Amino acid sequence: MHLKNDKKNKPPLTPPKEGNSPPPSGGIGGASILGTGNIAWHFAHQLHAHGYRINCIYNHRLENAQQLAEKFNCRYTDQPSAIPHSDLYLLAVKDDSYQQLISEIIGNEAVYVHASGCLDMEILKPLSPNYGVLYPFQTLTKSKEISFQEVPLCIEASNEFTLHVLSDLAKKLQSPCYTVTSQQRAYLHLAGVFACNFTNALYGIAKQIAEQQQIDFEIIKPLIAETARKIKTLSPAEAQTGPAKRNDLIIMQKHTEMLINPTWKEIYKLVSKTITTAQK
Repeated sequence: MHLKNDKKNKPPLTPPKEGNSPPPSGGIGGASILGTGNIAWHFAHQLHAHGYRINCIYNHRLENAQQLAEKFNCRYTDQPSAIPHSDLYLLAVKDDSYQQLISEIIGNEAVYVHASGCLDMEILKPLSPNYGVLYPFQTLTKSKEISFQEVPLCIEASNEFTLHVLSDLAKKLQSPCYTVTSQQRAYLHLAGVFACNFTNALYGIAKQIAEQQQIDFEIIKPLIAETARKIKTLSPAEAQTGPAKRNDLIIMQKHTEMLINPTWKEIYKLVSKTITTAQK
């Protein structure tokens, strides 16, 4: 069901402010960004910086859409059916929000892409014959700027035209570009959870353990940095060190006794078991 414009209430679509927009680039006259989270925020800024015109920002919370749109002097709306025509529609919302959002969009012949690591490309099929995926395989945070030269873009397309559009876009953003299937992307996302999200959660545990003993977390940061650097030249198996690598049962038992938090204790045991098993 499409949302209707209610002119009696707050306007769903605001006109752009006065000012010059960047010229069209790569055959794309303009792009609309659906979402205002970390991925949407970075894509909007990168597209704008590389000459793409941002037509409109959508978010179900109008104030969030307005906040991001003001950076590009573009329109914003909280109603999917009110998004103006664009050559590219980039959907970057929570995975459980896609189905509802797609059902409220008025499709056309433009290119529609989503940025999810897990969702199948085919969810966009009802909107256009030209659809695909533009998935940034990187940890992105609004408060941390990053060059897209360090952001691999995983693309998938419904046809050669869309593949060309996405490949050209990745090239202009100077990003490493990989063509992957929906299944490959889902497993890549899973691998990324282990490599990034879980690792960062372990940083958080390490920080709490240190601070509970009045130890500055700064002492641990060089260790984290060197661990990350080593993986550039060594395989994970070659880079692995520590008591579990040595199967030092006495040290591992002492560590588990030191851990009061039962969840941390279980994490320590499970990860240690994973390491020791991998050495066999």
